[in-house]
Amino acid sequence: MGYRLETVEEWDRMFTVHPGVSAEEYRPRVAVRAEGAWIDFSDGAHLLDLHSQYACTGLGHGNDRVRRALHEAVDGLDHASELFVNKARARACKLLVDDTMAGSDWAGSVRLTNSGSEAVEAAFLFARLYTGRPTIVTRQLAFHGWTSGAAAATTIPSISNSYTTQGPGAYTRRPVPQSGVHVAPVSMSADDERTSDGRLRSIVETERLIRSIGVENVAAYVTELWCGAAGYIAPDEYAAQVRDMTDRLGILWIDDEVIAGMGRTGKWWAFQHHGVEPDIVCAAKGLTSAAVPGGAAILSRELTSFFQRGRVSSYSTFSGHPLTAAAVVATLETMLEERTVERIAEVGAWFGEQLGQLSERHPCVGRVQGKGLAWALDLVKDAATGELWVPHDRWWSPTVDPEPELRPGLLVAEECERHGVLLLNFAPNTVTINPPFVATREELEIAVDALDQALTRLDEVNASASA
Repeated sequence: MGYRLETVEEWDRMFTVHPGVSAEEYRPRVAVRAEGAWIDFSDGAHLLDLHSQYACTGLGHGNDRVRRALHEAVDGLDHASELFVNKARARACKLLVDDTMAGSDWAGSVRLTNSGSEAVEAAFLFARLYTGRPTIVTRQLAFHGWTSGAAAATTIPSISNSYTTQGPGAYTRRPVPQSGVHVAPVSMSADDERTSDGRLRSIVETERLIRSIGVENVAAYVTELWCGAAGYIAPDEYAAQVRDMTDRLGILWIDDEVIAGMGRTGKWWAFQHHGVEPDIVCAAKGLTSAAVPGGAAILSRELTSFFQRGRVSSYSTFSGHPLTAAAVVATLETMLEERTVERIAEVGAWFGEQLGQLSERHPCVGRVQGKGLAWALDLVKDAATGELWVPHDRWWSPTVDPEPELRPGLLVAEECERHGVLLLNFAPNTVTINPPFVATREELEIAVDALDQALTRLDEVNASASA
């Protein structure tokens, strides 16, 4: 469009709601072009996009096959409501149920949605309808979205759908949570404690909460296996213990793979690493490679059979929109034909080794977490004691805790950008790394070199602080 850059920035500043910053803090930055693993900005920056735009652009920016599919869809059926069949929707659902679940026949049907938040809402709806129970249980440090139910299940303090004023007398106003969402009293985490019988403490405490609510009141437990916003991966035993707990208690397991799914961890779905199967999977982000918005709730065969015996009165104007469905089909077919998931596992193992070597060279790296192309670096102030720059870490709350002296995750992200790499930072002591699946080893070597220089800078800051 032929608008002057200054006009675009002025309109954006005046008429757009901007998440995460006040008007005083906001600095407009115009993205002008993106291709493959790279994104360009109006200020001339040409950056390797290891942000992947909230971990969405799996096939990279401007994938030819996805782009062609969208053009063909635009020239074809503009829209038909979900009351009618469109060919792309049928093909998308078939691919999700059959092809991404190869080796397993657990999945039965799909409800396409407009986003990951809506996929979570759909999962909650189906769980409540199936069980006839009102309550959803989530865990601490979860991120499930921003719509009412998903927001009620989002428990990371600094990004939990709140409004925070700045300066003296600051306060936070939160929307009233949707009724029937309870939070387990401990967080699943990479260093989860084990009890004497080998159970994870998070599982033990979650089961106690469910029993205290009354098992007969609980429809489902929802969790993630790769916590992309908080930046950590579940312990290996976690998925199997969730499945055992929910089976024993007779409740459903909702596996939120909006970030973890579509190959991000080196398998189509993160649960496939663990030899167990959920009742509902939530998908989005990489589902369309972010070319258009889209999400999905994938239901088990048992749930599918139940809902096919009756009528589900839940309607969505744009569910299964031809454009969204076309992008899903093109993304899935490309990944299947090019064996993208297998490549993610191979390249991800190499990339993880490079990150491990960085951690050995840099005292500021307390831990490397991840698999496939989903990684996080936990950063420390003092390597000997494990002291953190932000003591509350992922629990930092903007209206209770003072503004941090330094956010090491943000420092590393900013330093990486100076060296041509765009990263994502939410948790103050952590930087998350989500490369596009099409990133080459040469491009990932650029990222490793940028991280090396950024971590060197943080080591210097740590040394100055301790001097």
